[in-house]
Amino acid sequence: MSTPPTRVGPIPVLLRFISCGILGVASGATWRFTVAPARVGIGSAFAGIFFLLLGFIVAGLAWYVRDVRLKARHPERIPDERLAFSFVVFAVMPFAVLVFVGLIWLLAFLIGAS
Repeated sequence: MSTPPTRVGPIPVLLRFISCGILGVASGATWRFTVAPARVGIGSAFAGIFFLLLGFIVAGLAWYVRDVRLKARHPERIPDERLAFSFVVFAVMPFAVLVFVGLIWLLAFLIGAS
């Protein structure tokens, strides 16, 4: 008889958000202080947003891979809902935000170019 999976409390999820946010801000700051031009224009503004969200996505994928590896070793410890939650919240949604911001940026670029 297997034991039911343990519920994840709010603190570990909050720590995941914080770690993803820290990596996202670090990625954006690294871009800003290394390769960003002195004057931020239309294209470089999108690049800054891209690097910020890319850091969050990379951190989210790292958490998801951690959960998948842990589930492979101890299936009873990680419920399927946690895997789905981890992937959707920490990887898919930031990517969707990146696509949405990219479309808005493209629309603004096209309107401003006319």
